[in-house]
Amino acid sequence: MLTRENAKTLVKNTIKNSITEFAAKSLKKKAKFQILDLIIPKERKIRSIVGGLETSLGTTLWEPLAKALARENGFTVVESNLQSPANMPSNLNNALQSIIDDRKRGNGLYDAKISHDEIKRVCQHFINRPIETFEAPPRGKGVDIWLSKDGIDYFFDIKTVQPNLPTLTGCMEQVLYWYAYFYSKHPTGSATARIVFPYNPNSGKSFWKGVIGGGRPLEADNEAWVENQFWDFCSGLEDAYEIITTSFTELRASGELESSIDLLLNTYD
Repeated sequence: MLTRENAKTLVKNTIKNSITEFAAKSLKKKAKFQILDLIIPKERKIRSIVGGLETSLGTTLWEPLAKALARENGFTVVESNLQSPANMPSNLNNALQSIIDDRKRGNGLYDAKISHDEIKRVCQHFINRPIETFEAPPRGKGVDIWLSKDGIDYFFDIKTVQPNLPTLTGCMEQVLYWYAYFYSKHPTGSATARIVFPYNPNSGKSFWKGVIGGGRPLEADNEAWVENQFWDFCSGLEDAYEIITTSFTELRASGELESSIDLLLNTYD
């Protein structure tokens, strides 16, 4: 069983690997000239470095951290990707498009649960007439984190904590397509899919109150998790996000990353 101390060690190691590997890769790159280099060269370069580091966190920090915590918590981490039917059956494609159109328009016929249940219902057709050919999903429709435990498959994608409307609509579609891909191949299986926002940047108010339209058409809780909803699930610990923030704070105090950061900021050119 994963303890808080073991989790903290794991979190710290993942943070250190994320930043040192980013620094190593960045130092090999030759930065392109920006016009602001003529008046604020140092500030412009630091901004570029920090922006690049923030962008990289999804794949270098959050994903490996989630997989490591989940593995210690007894989940199987599936490293392959979901496959989609080579030719989407017309009945499934029609169902998907009807659901997506209804959700985008906010007509209220489908919510997250009814959407899931309808896709699974349509896919029961494939028990007796299985689809023969599957292939890699279209670009951008794959799964970042696939976990399995107690006969349930879990699909996650970690997103920026400041999503705009097109991103939210795309996230809703992504969850629905994951269900379609999974149940078309495993019609008797059981799946849970969520978009993940790894932390809440809105001090003093809920994540969803700080998102345009309250996050719609993506449905909070049933299609998207924020902060501890995800980290507690992966780790099996309560308030696991506190372990992450504490780890960041302790790493800063210890100075363990100081040399890597100094090297990055002082030699980046």
